[in-house]
Amino acid sequence: MQDLKRSKKRVMNQQMAQMQNKLNEDVNVIKEQEEQEELSRGCNSKPKHENNCNNSCNNSCNNHGNNNCHHGCGCNSNTEEFDCVCVCKKPQQQCEPCEPESKECVDNVSQCGPGCCNPITSPNFSPANSVPYAIEANRIFDTMAFQTFTDAVAPNGEALIFDYDVVEVNGPIPRSSQVNVTIDKVCMNYSGIVIDAGVTTLEDFDIQPLEPVVGKPCETNFEYVVCGEKNSECCKKGKGTSVVYKQRGLNVTVEDLVLELRGKCGCTTFVAYAYPAVRGMGGQIKRCCDVEFIYNTLSAPICMPSDGRGVTLRQDYQTNLTVDCIGKALLRFVDHDGCECYYDLCVPNGIDLILCLQCTVSTLINEQIVVLGAPNAIRPRIVDTFNKVCDFTTCPGTQDNNNNNKGCGCNR
Repeated sequence: MQDLKRSKKRVMNQQMAQMQNKLNEDVNVIKEQEEQEELSRGCNSKPKHENNCNNSCNNSCNNHGNNNCHHGCGCNSNTEEFDCVCVCKKPQQQCEPCEPESKECVDNVSQCGPGCCNPITSPNFSPANSVPYAIEANRIFDTMAFQTFTDAVAPNGEALIFDYDVVEVNGPIPRSSQVNVTIDKVCMNYSGIVIDAGVTTLEDFDIQPLEPVVGKPCETNFEYVVCGEKNSECCKKGKGTSVVYKQRGLNVTVEDLVLELRGKCGCTTFVAYAYPAVRGMGGQIKRCCDVEFIYNTLSAPICMPSDGRGVTLRQDYQTNLTVDCIGKALLRFVDHDGCECYYDLCVPNGIDLILCLQCTVSTLINEQIVVLGAPNAIRPRIVDTFNKVCDFTTCPGTQDNNNNNKGCGCNR
C-alpha cells in the first residue's frame, strides 16, 4: 500500500514538472513574438545606447550574425542586440474624439483683455420734469476744419527710403531666381506722434498762445488768447467780422516707426520689417528712428465777434497714419547657414507713407447761459462690494437733504 502511494506521488510530480516546462516554453514563444513585432513596427523602443539614425525606413541594419537585416528603419548597429531608435511614420490610427468632461462653457473673451463697452447716456427728460440752471461756458462762435495729407520725409527734410529685413518665411521659395510676392497687410508700429502747430496768425488781431497744460500728454488741443477789436459797421448789423486765418510751418513727427509687411507667394507666407532710412554718401543706407510730415500753409476766413470781445482760438487735431498701395514686391533667397535661411525683399516703387490730418479751428466766446436739466440725471453704475457700509444718498446736495441731514456719513 505504501509503495502504491509513493508510485502515485511520483507520477503526479512528473506530470506537474511536464506542465511547468510546457508553460515556460509558451512564455518564451510569446516573448519572442513580441520582440519580432517590436522590430517590425520600426524599433521605437527605448535604446540602450544612442546611435546615428535617419528618418528613412528603407535602409538596412547590420545585426550580429545576420547581414542586410531589414528592421524597417535606417539605423546602423553592430551590437548583438538592436538598440537603435528611429522615428518612422506610423499608420494612421482611428482615435475617439477628445471630448470635454463638462458641457457648460463660457467665452473667454469676456473674462479678460480689452473689449468694447457702452458709454454713459443720460436719460430722456422733458421740460415738465426739468429745472433751469444758469451756467457760464464757452460758446462756439465759428468753426471750420482743414483736411489734408502729405508724404513722409526723413529728419531735416531728406528723402525717405526703407530698409527691409525678412524675419519669417513659412513655405518653399525657389533658390534660383526671385519671385513676385503680394503684400496683404501693412502694420504701423510707433511710440508716439508729436504735433508742432507752427505759427498761427489772425489778420489785424493780436493773439497770444497759451502754455500747454502739464500732465495731459494725450491732448491735441492748442489754444490762443485773442484780443478783440470792435467793428461798428458789422456790429450794427448784428454780424461778426470775417478775418483771414493762417497757419504756417505745421509739421508732425512720428517717433520710433517700424512697418510690418505681411505677404504671400502662392501658399508661402512671409513677414518683413521696413525701417525708415536715408541714403548716405556712397549709397550706404542709414536707418533713422523718426519720420516727419511737413504741411503747406493752412489758410481760410473765420468769423470773429464784432463787439470787441476777446475770444479763445482753439486748434484740435486728428491724425491717421497710412500707406499708399504697394503694387509690386520681389522676394529672393540670399544664403543659408545650416538650417537658417536668409532672404531679401525688394519693393521697386518704394513705400509712400502718408499722414492724413484734420485740423478743426474754432473761435470760442465766454457767455452766461441758462440750460434745462434734470437733477441727478446721470447715475453711475455701482460696483458690488462684500458688504455695503456707506450710504451716500442722504448727504447734502441731493433731493432728500432736507428730510434727513443726520444720515450723512456711514451707517454704523
